[in-house]
Amino acid sequence: MPAPRDWLPRPRTEQLNMAKVWYAAIDAKKNAWNIPQTVLSDFQPRIANAETILGQLISPDRTSVTTAEANRIFGELSVQMRYIKDRFFKTPPLVNEDYTSLLLNIPDTIRTPRGEPRAQVTAEIRRSGTDMLILVYRYTEGTEHLANPHTDLGRQVRWGLLPPPGAAPAGADLTRVPVDPVELPEVFETKRKTDIINFPVGSSGKTAYFVIRLHNGKSGYGPYCPLFQAVVP
Repeated sequence: MPAPRDWLPRPRTEQLNMAKVWYAAIDAKKNAWNIPQTVLSDFQPRIANAETILGQLISPDRTSVTTAEANRIFGELSVQMRYIKDRFFKTPPLVNEDYTSLLLNIPDTIRTPRGEPRAQVTAEIRRSGTDMLILVYRYTEGTEHLANPHTDLGRQVRWGLLPPPGAAPAGADLTRVPVDPVELPEVFETKRKTDIINFPVGSSGKTAYFVIRLHNGKSGYGPYCPLFQAVVP
């Protein structure tokens, strides 16, 4: 869905014309659109005041007081129009033809696909304590230009532990060096820039293997980064 522009015209003559169009449309369809009569009662004098002050603005006798008063009146009209649009112009009951008659764009209800992330993310590993590693996420070198800075991406982290040679695997421990990300049994998703991984007690000396990929919710996942590892302190 593209970023919306402000629908309210900046020229005051156009804003006043839109307000008049709205008033006539609401007056004709207020019951179908579930708009109380009090809205029209509040709207009508604001339109009248705007029309009066607009006439004074084009007068050669205009003063700074007139300009200030026009700013106030059209500011109040803008607030009223934004309130009406946000509160009452909904689909349903309005249909596409109604938006057109109100001089508004038809609402875009189809989201623009964001596509799968193309950048890769990995992590710098830092040590903090026993059975613990810290992951500080960063883009894989050479893929930073593929990242969209305006997209709020999450990260999926997969990891697994491999005991040192001669030690028996415990629980979900790996039995060999992984060659495919799906072999890593532990998975979590995060939007943090840094995560602390607390391994099971007694993991010190085991090698932790990791892969990470970006995700943007419903649109899917990006490519995994190369496998990386560190010995658990």
